[in-house]
Amino acid sequence: MLAAGLLLAGPASTAHATAAECSNGANGFTDISDSLRGTPVNGTAVTNSNGNAASFGQHVGTVSGRQMGWGFLEARNLPSSVRVDLWMDVTNDGGNTWIQCGPFSMWGSGTITTAAYPTSSSSLRKFRVCASITGPGGGPQCLNWW
Repeated sequence: MLAAGLLLAGPASTAHATAAECSNGANGFTDISDSLRGTPVNGTAVTNSNGNAASFGQHVGTVSGRQMGWGFLEARNLPSSVRVDLWMDVTNDGGNTWIQCGPFSMWGSGTITTAAYPTSSSSLRKFRVCASITGPGGGPQCLNWW
């Protein structure tokens, strides 16, 4: 899961949805297991200056009979004092506006996912996965739109 350029998170045209607002079927999202893996389409690592790192990426696959996309993060050997956050931005207008689903948070090592969202043949629907890690130098990182 390495590749794709990174962007800094935080553009102004974001509609934030808490984890609860994109869970239990809200806003078109579908809950999935925190261990569900699909086909990675891009990914990278988020790090802090203490040497802590977690890999995250955009996955696609079949969920409940539909093709969907979601964010996936895996952290190994992290102390329980380190928090990692994962969220996914979804746009239906080519990136002019989007909804941010999450963040979904975890302390220490393990795997987490965002809720899943249906893919589309429309070039206007795109996904972007972002993550952050606590500690010095651990600001948010986002993958390019997919």
